[in-house]
Amino acid sequence: MNIYPWQKNSWGEVFSNKNKMPHAFIFYGAQTQEITRFVEELIKSILCSNPANENFACGQCQDCLWSETNHPDLKIVESSLDKDEKSSSDTLNVGSAREVKSFLELTSHQEGGRKIVVIYGADRLTIAASNALLKTIEEPPKNCLIIFTVNNLANLLPTITSRCRLISFSKPSIEEAKKFLKQNNHDDLIENLHLYNNSPLQLINDKELIANVSIIIEELKKGGNIDLMKINNIWLSNGLTWIINLLQKWSYELLLYKLSEGSNYFPHDGEAIHKLSLNADLSKLLTYQKSLNTIKSYSQTSVNKEINLNSVMIEYKKIFTN
Repeated sequence: MNIYPWQKNSWGEVFSNKNKMPHAFIFYGAQTQEITRFVEELIKSILCSNPANENFACGQCQDCLWSETNHPDLKIVESSLDKDEKSSSDTLNVGSAREVKSFLELTSHQEGGRKIVVIYGADRLTIAASNALLKTIEEPPKNCLIIFTVNNLANLLPTITSRCRLISFSKPSIEEAKKFLKQNNHDDLIENLHLYNNSPLQLINDKELIANVSIIIEELKKGGNIDLMKINNIWLSNGLTWIINLLQKWSYELLLYKLSEGSNYFPHDGEAIHKLSLNADLSKLLTYQKSLNTIKSYSQTSVNKEINLNSVMIEYKKIFTN
């Protein structure tokens, strides 16, 4: 079993009636990496000639070995954004949608087997491509399965959504996340889970960055006296997006303390943040948060990162009265 422990309910939901499985699923949620793992295991299971207990693939038959590479009954379609988030092109156009239809109309190499199409990042489909796919969903070929994965369900055409089985993927509970980190020898990361909204996979991916968090936080605690030069190289090497995410959480925490609502992201630094909030100008703090949102929107572009970082920290200093 290679799905994540907190996905067991979703797995059971997909196979709740294996003999009458829908011809189309939409898997939605912000956890792209987790959904991708789930889809990969689902593909193996459905194509497997001899599935094991709980409908997991046997991993031994020819179909299981095929699905790892280029199974004749499987077609993967993915937006370039799934491969490279810096690109904004959409690889699924009307022509691709027609290729999907033609592929599903082919006979499976297995007698009574399914043809499977997976469309990753389907919330980035063009309207024309979506409409072309709609016809296939409305009148699906026999023994086909279409799987859409999306981050934002609202970006899919309602006419597509209404014709598919929806499966929501949420993050693990705090206890599930802690258990997963312990089982994978990442006990040292547990105290940082709150910074990643209990997302252990994202935390593991950023493990090398975590070592710098304490340095950055210690500087942020200085408020208007922050020494940008001291940590400038650290911030630039980690990437602007990551830094902006951290600053957004920190400024939100300052706002919570300013409004006497307590801690959320930095429970171990509550006392220091509370003292800092006493000298923070509420109006300037709100303006600073808006600036972070604006900068984050173009942080992946070629705009000079150092200039952006300096402007962000100058605004941060201005929040404090002394």
